[in-house]
Amino acid sequence: MPNKVLIFFKTNALFICMVVGILFHSFIARIFFITPFLLFLMLLITYCRVSLRHIRLQALHLWLALIQFAGCVLVYFILKPFNLNLAEGCMLCVLAPAATTAPVIAGLLGGSITNMATYSIFSNLSVAFIAPCVFSALGAHGLTQGEDISFIQAFASIFIKVMPLLLVPFILAFILNKFTPRIHRQLRNKQIYSFWLWAIALTIVMANTTSKLIEIIESNHAIFMYIVWIATGAAVVCWLQFRTGWFLGNKYNDKIVGGQGLGQKNTILAIWMANTFFNPLVAIAPASYVVWQNLINSYQLWKHRRKLATTIKRR
Repeated sequence: MPNKVLIFFKTNALFICMVVGILFHSFIARIFFITPFLLFLMLLITYCRVSLRHIRLQALHLWLALIQFAGCVLVYFILKPFNLNLAEGCMLCVLAPAATTAPVIAGLLGGSITNMATYSIFSNLSVAFIAPCVFSALGAHGLTQGEDISFIQAFASIFIKVMPLLLVPFILAFILNKFTPRIHRQLRNKQIYSFWLWAIALTIVMANTTSKLIEIIESNHAIFMYIVWIATGAAVVCWLQFRTGWFLGNKYNDKIVGGQGLGQKNTILAIWMANTFFNPLVAIAPASYVVWQNLINSYQLWKHRRKLATTIKRR
């Protein structure tokens, strides 16, 4: 029975976490401040999973990174003439690194866990340096608070906030592996902890986003359609990223890694960035992206299981 309950929860975790976060948003949103710590632990466990000896960057990884970083700037300037919040939200949906759970989904779909984990690590570490550059150049809200500061000052201020979250877990995993291999081995063998941390973090960010949206809607009822517009923009960006990833993956005989690497994002990190550096409305895009990417993942998993079942019957 416990195994059946666990399988049910893992299969429906997205919807369960969303419902709990929305229903109990007023209480759960109060602990949003622990989100960075949960992200830190998730990344630490993920980094402990992959040995540095097994990390091999491939041409596909570099193409995915190029599209991720060049694409976020392109999306921003295409959408900015229409609406700034829409542009910044969709930009974050592209800039966000590959999800820490992407290797798990890739494995369930029959893809290479090692290749996906390699890109996940590369993507997250790269964002630690790229995000401050992008945010500084765009003049991220909530950072300067109206002060006239230089690009270097803005970069340093953002990097100090982002770096501990993305770089320190990688360094700590390396230190644990070098000096305390027993602890490193325990974390490496307890990847299920990363899933539970993800579930908790997702519940919290959904609660926080729901609280902020309710406040915004109550202050301006006419803004509801505006929210729908931003969420729709995120849906288009999500689909385009998966499609582009599948296309590139096919070129390198790694469709699953291509699709998950470019389409499945660390949305919890993106929502944290939106709430930290931008207008609260910007968080609508990555918050809705959570739904869109998981709908695509759910369909992929269903399709893959159906294919496997058909193959077994034929045998």
